Amino acid sequence: MPQSEHSELDAYLIRALQQDGRKSVLDLAREKGVSRHVVAERLHVLREKEGLRVVAALDPSAVGHHVLTHSMARVEGPVRAAAEQVAELPDAVFVSITSGDRPLVFESRHTNCGDLISTLDQVRTISGVREIRVTTYVDVLRGFFVARELKPIRLDGLDHGLIAELQRDGRASYRTLADAVRLSPSAVRTRVRRLIDSGAIRIAAIKSGGLSPARFATGLGVILQGQDQRVRDFILNSQTIEFAARSHGAFDFIATAVGSSSAEVLRTVEDLREFPEVSVVETWAHYDLIKEDYTRSLGRVLDAVPPRPGDPTDAH
Repeated sequence: MPQSEHSELDAYLIRALQQDGRKSVLDLAREKGVSRHVVAERLHVLREKEGLRVVAALDPSAVGHHVLTHSMARVEGPVRAAAEQVAELPDAVFVSITSGDRPLVFESRHTNCGDLISTLDQVRTISGVREIRVTTYVDVLRGFFVARELKPIRLDGLDHGLIAELQRDGRASYRTLADAVRLSPSAVRTRVRRLIDSGAIRIAAIKSGGLSPARFATGLGVILQGQDQRVRDFILNSQTIEFAARSHGAFDFIATAVGSSSAEVLRTVEDLREFPEVSVVETWAHYDLIKEDYTRSLGRVLDAVPPRPGDPTDAH
């Protein structure tokens, strides 16, 4: 298959698995009109060489994470040592070294504001950290872990076990999952479907956070001077913006634009600047992603919640 066809197929596979991470190889092949062998081969290449992963992510509110923040720190001297210490904090889910006068950027998730303050206090004790600017997410608009609709659901110990396995490999077979939690494959299928349908988890493909000449990631901080609706609509429909949140604090929107070239990302920035409702678009280039792990803190919460007496067990 020519390289151009490989690129087209790879792009299709990534998009399809971002929508449904458990879609079968057969279904992917049928939809694209190619053989199962070709799809399986390209998925192997995407996993091994491009860092593509299919994982389960819990909606943050499903495990009590109601305070989500984006922080930018001014650091005196080299940044890496400070960034690596922030990455060790359990509530930090994303840590990056960036351009700009606040070159340490991190996201954190917390059960309450007290936990947030505790984390910020720990960051301030790190050698070299001089100032932290915090923006709080009000509404996450784009992001692979965001549920389209979250329905009430009670998670028991077996659900916790399944989620932990799916966080490691979202495409694990029902037989593999069944062996891990000691249920029948049919019972596991029912439980996984229930978790997905409730919005508690989403199983989707995510690209490796590693940067390369073919992957430019730029953070955007948008400050408004008018209503937000047109800017919100642009963000929701952009092909370049992978993550975005309505926020308050330093910025009214926080976003990440990713493209195959700096010019592609710049077009998105310039398009945003054209809106009369936009006062400022501040940007920072991601030079090195130190940590991108949206399951670690979620797993810590799950591990801390043992099944309670009387929790329902599967009937199969």
